[in-house]
Amino acid sequence: MRKCFFCLFILYSTIAFCQDKIYYLEGNLGKSPIFMTVQVYKSGSETNLTAVYFYKNSLKDIKLEAKLIDNNYTFYFKPGDIVTEKFYLKKSGNNFDGFWYDSKEKQLAVHLEPVNFDNYNSNLTIRFDDERLNLVKYKFLEFKKQKTTLYNNKEIIWYSEKHCDSEFFRLGNNFSEKNKTVINPVLEQIHIQNTLSQLNCSSSFEYSNGRGIENTTTLNFLNNNLLGFEIFRGWDCGGAHPDFGGSGYLIDLNNGKQYEIDDIIAFDKSVTGDKKNNFDAFSKYRNDYFAPKLVELITSIEHFKKPDNDDDCDYTNVEYWDFVSWSYTKKGITFTPYFPRVNRACEEPFLVPFEKLKKYKNPKFPYNLN
Repeated sequence: MRKCFFCLFILYSTIAFCQDKIYYLEGNLGKSPIFMTVQVYKSGSETNLTAVYFYKNSLKDIKLEAKLIDNNYTFYFKPGDIVTEKFYLKKSGNNFDGFWYDSKEKQLAVHLEPVNFDNYNSNLTIRFDDERLNLVKYKFLEFKKQKTTLYNNKEIIWYSEKHCDSEFFRLGNNFSEKNKTVINPVLEQIHIQNTLSQLNCSSSFEYSNGRGIENTTTLNFLNNNLLGFEIFRGWDCGGAHPDFGGSGYLIDLNNGKQYEIDDIIAFDKSVTGDKKNNFDAFSKYRNDYFAPKLVELITSIEHFKKPDNDDDCDYTNVEYWDFVSWSYTKKGITFTPYFPRVNRACEEPFLVPFEKLKKYKNPKFPYNLN
């Protein structure tokens, strides 16, 4: 999964570098408040556009195809090669005005002007520039309690969000007030990011129903100091290939710190110092120490052998273990290798018991592995 995220970072960085202009707009389509992002890219004499908009009462993205001639912007949604709606807008100063039409040529006036982000101030982290309208969506999120379950005799309260399929948990009443005060804001931020990802999951081929990402959250560990859980995601947001993957979380109940796997396990001291913040040094650690030792440990348990057929799952290939997904559980840590897309079905978790990991505990990790 880490490889995917790094590639996405490079992709977004490249797009941002080539981007000529981006507009964040708010206004009305008829009587309905809407928000829109318009991005303009220039390559030589060619101008390309992308546009996304959402209704305030829905918050789900609608991805539009776009054309620009002089100062006239045409946006349209065309699932199955049938235009179901279109905008004809003219830019004047910083505003966009014109009309929207549905498939039956019903016409509604449109007025858009730059978003006043002072109205949407928050502590929300924006990873990429074209996500700034997440600040708007954030203001209108509505979480509602759905159910209460028990884990290790502790109350876990599950919440849903009004606008999409996004369920996640908070700590319940029989946790200490300190635990709830420290941890529930951390869990809320994870829920917010999951919800925004769901609302942003859109396709040019169909309208979003707010279910493009299937999130399954499993609690795997809980003691007086640590909370461990995993979120497994399967997503289909209109790209060429749907995908899936898991992310492990380990949170300190005393201070809210989120531990990464290298905060817990250190197969070499090079990952425990400042070099961890250097991507080249970090990659070298993962390639030279982390992956080989992890394969050795898991092979001692699973007795992996190199397959005779190239189409079979080759768990002896060290390259598949450098950026793994992981989960902290009662019995140990599970590690899931990262395979190329054609062999993605090979991805399954393998448990390494704490007993085999104790001597590799990062000395900066403040708790015993058990």
